[in-house]
Amino acid sequence: MGLLEEFRHTHRTVDYLDFATGTGRVISFLKDLVDTSLGIEISSVMAERAERWSGARILCRDITAPNVPCEGKYDFITAFRFFLNAEPALRTVALKVLASRLRDRGSCLVFNNHGYTWSYRLFGYPFYMIKSFRNFREKQNFMAHREVMRMADQAGLKICKVFGYGVFSGKVARLMSVDKAIRLERAACRNRVLSKFGAHQIYVAMLK
Repeated sequence: MGLLEEFRHTHRTVDYLDFATGTGRVISFLKDLVDTSLGIEISSVMAERAERWSGARILCRDITAPNVPCEGKYDFITAFRFFLNAEPALRTVALKVLASRLRDRGSCLVFNNHGYTWSYRLFGYPFYMIKSFRNFREKQNFMAHREVMRMADQAGLKICKVFGYGVFSGKVARLMSVDKAIRLERAACRNRVLSKFGAHQIYVAMLK
């Protein structure tokens, strides 16, 4: 929300796209802060649910498929909880497709990695190795910062900002009150060093 508010300082109008909309949580939160909004979701069931729940227009389409026409250009694009779950080859394809939908070099693409390697999840590596024996990294869905930077570069994007959150695991949060856990997490996110180790990393990208 803060990113979009900052973005609006330099953009009189904002056409917004939410990619891989899912149930519509992100677009429902941001649609009233922009001038036009569109969600894109590959699952017809999820698209119908998202449209009904969020009140936003949702397009059911696989825009990563070959020769799919571009439905529009956007000033602000979000893509949450998609790239980590996608196959490696699809990640770069999706980033290129979204980059092609940015209106100009002043437009923003905001996406996340919700399984950052160098976070508290690192301590679970030995357990994952024993449990899976091989290919544990792929099975547990981790993604390093360098992988994100490489994908962005291949898609013609530059990463302008990175924000980290989820510094503490849910198990730590259960050891204290909800209010205290939230205060602790917010304090960690504001710390420039600690935020770099958050399990969730948010990237702000623009065209090169």
